[in-house]
Amino acid sequence: MCLGDVGQNISQQHVGYGSMLESWHSESSDMITSIEESEKEMKLDQSRTRLSASQPWYHGVLTEEDFELVDQHRAMFLRQLRELSSKKQRILKDRSISEDQKNIMLEELMLPGTADHPLPVRLEDLGLTFQFNPSSKVFGFTSHDLKINGENEEVTLDNLEEYIDLVTDFCLTSGIRRQMEAFRAGFDVVLPIAKLHAFSASELGTMLCGDQSPSWSKEDILTYTDPKLGYTRESPGFQRLVNVLVSLSPDQRKSFLQFATGCSSLPPGGLANLHPRLTVVRKVDGNDSSYPSVNTCVHYLKLPEYSSEEILRERLLAATKEKGFHLN
Repeated sequence: MCLGDVGQNISQQHVGYGSMLESWHSESSDMITSIEESEKEMKLDQSRTRLSASQPWYHGVLTEEDFELVDQHRAMFLRQLRELSSKKQRILKDRSISEDQKNIMLEELMLPGTADHPLPVRLEDLGLTFQFNPSSKVFGFTSHDLKINGENEEVTLDNLEEYIDLVTDFCLTSGIRRQMEAFRAGFDVVLPIAKLHAFSASELGTMLCGDQSPSWSKEDILTYTDPKLGYTRESPGFQRLVNVLVSLSPDQRKSFLQFATGCSSLPPGGLANLHPRLTVVRKVDGNDSSYPSVNTCVHYLKLPEYSSEEILRERLLAATKEKGFHLN
C-alpha cells in the first residue's frame, strides 16, 4: 500500500524481486563467451523484456521474504533453484577449467534432499515443466502455463534462470494482478491509495493497528494513568500496580490492555494518546482473594488493595485470562 518504505522512490528504482533478477543475470553477462551461450542469454533478455513491459502499480514491492510468508515451501524451493543457478554460473565463469571439466561439473550439480527424500536429486529428474501448479484447490485453477506451450517444455540447467524469472513474476506480480487491482479499487473508494506513498509500511501499520508491541515505563504510567476514589499516585496499592505493570512481558502487556481497554494494542504515541486515560480506583469490598474488574468502555480498572505485589500480579494475570464479562 505504501510501495515500500520509501514510496516516492521505489516506483523509479524498482527495488524488490526485480532488482534481484537483475543481479542474478548480471553475473552471467561477463562469463558466457560461446555463440550457443550468447544465444541463450539473448532469449533470457527477451523474456525479461516481456516481464518489464506494462508493469502494475505494485511491481517491485513484494520480495522473496514476503513470498516466504505466503508460501513457505515454494519460496524455499525457489531459493534452492537460485543457489543451483549461482553454482552453475560460477562453473561457467571459471576460466581455469576446461570445457570438458565444466560439462562434468555441471552434470554433477544437484538439489539438496528433503526430510522425506534425503538424497540429492538432479534438476532434470524432478520432471518440472514451465507450468505452475497451485498448492491448493481453493485458488480455483489446477495449472497455468508460464509461457506458450509451457506444459511441454521441461526445466533444465540451460533454461533454469528463465523458469525462476517466470515463477517469481507469476507469484509476485502477474498472477495476483486481478486481486491487487480489486483491492486498490476498493481502497480508493475510502481513500486514494496514492496518498499513502508518503508513509512507510511501519508508519501506516502503526496508524491503522496501533502499537502491536506495547511498551511503557514507570514514568509513563505515573504520568498518563489517573488514580481516583481511594487511590493516589503515592498510595501503596497504586505503587504496587505500577511496579507489576512495568514488569510484565510483551504478551502479558497485550493481555492487560485487552482486559482493561478492550484492545490489545496502544494508539500511536502509547499511553499518552490513550483516550480516555486508564483510571484506577480502589475496589472497596475487595481483598486478597478478590480479582480486579473493569469497565472497558471508559478504561476503568477497579483494583483491590492487595497486601503484596506477588498477590496483585497473580490476581491481575488471572483476570486477564478470563473470557466474557464476569469481571466487568
